Amino acid sequence: MAKKRPDADNGNTRPTTQSGVKSCLRTLDIVHYFTQHDAPARTIDISEALGIPNSSTDEILRTLASMGYLTFNRETKRYVPSYKLVATGRSIERNFFGGDYIGELLNEVRAETGATVYITFQNDCWVENVAQIRGHWLTPEEDVDFPTEVIRYDHDRWQPGTNFAAAILAQHSNVEIIKLVTRAQQLGIGPSGPSLMKYLVDRVARTRAQGFALCRRNDIVLDSIAVPLQIPNAVSPHAIGIVGDKLFESEKEIKQVANALQAAVMRHRDRFLQSAQPYALQ
Repeated sequence: MAKKRPDADNGNTRPTTQSGVKSCLRTLDIVHYFTQHDAPARTIDISEALGIPNSSTDEILRTLASMGYLTFNRETKRYVPSYKLVATGRSIERNFFGGDYIGELLNEVRAETGATVYITFQNDCWVENVAQIRGHWLTPEEDVDFPTEVIRYDHDRWQPGTNFAAAILAQHSNVEIIKLVTRAQQLGIGPSGPSLMKYLVDRVARTRAQGFALCRRNDIVLDSIAVPLQIPNAVSPHAIGIVGDKLFESEKEIKQVANALQAAVMRHRDRFLQSAQPYALQ
């Protein structure tokens, strides 16, 4: 089982109070609440759903409403997102993710494979799932143990945490991979001291050479394949892949699916590059 993540260290030296961090996280949780619920909500509804004190929830909701990100009905005492919040999200999507580039890519891969599609990125020493579209296979996270580390120490050797992690690592140099191992050791993900990394480096080199990383689990009926995903302006490597039951029956089918996935990535990326403003790609 993956270890609990320690507090992230992003190199920002500006002091931040613990209460300030908690307030920021709660604000994001409240915004995310409206992605899971499609009806106006009272303060108590959000407070109980998220486990945040009612007074704190009320203060955050009032602040968001005063800034125009939420609308509030004084008669019903209910909040809903305003279009300002939608427009803000779309502006970020346009400036950093090529508008509909990611959404169109997810939908095309889902339509072609029928599988569940994931997009992940490297968040320090962990793989973060940032987008998904459901296919014919999707198992709740608590039912299947998916490692979340980019690299992990298992069977006396360092190795990619998952095939998505391998697709992410394929975008790093060997020097960067060694630095990542050192970082993981500092965080207690693996043993400290000199460690043999030949298996890790060889596995990543194989992923680079073939352009994809494969996972076929024996404990459950599960196939998965992931490929690197280059996103202009990204500061951390991404990967896109599919998860499903019995996706492949032969080596030939594995290559066919990998080629289709790679082609979809390149097709949508080329469209984005052609339509993007020059300054966005600098």
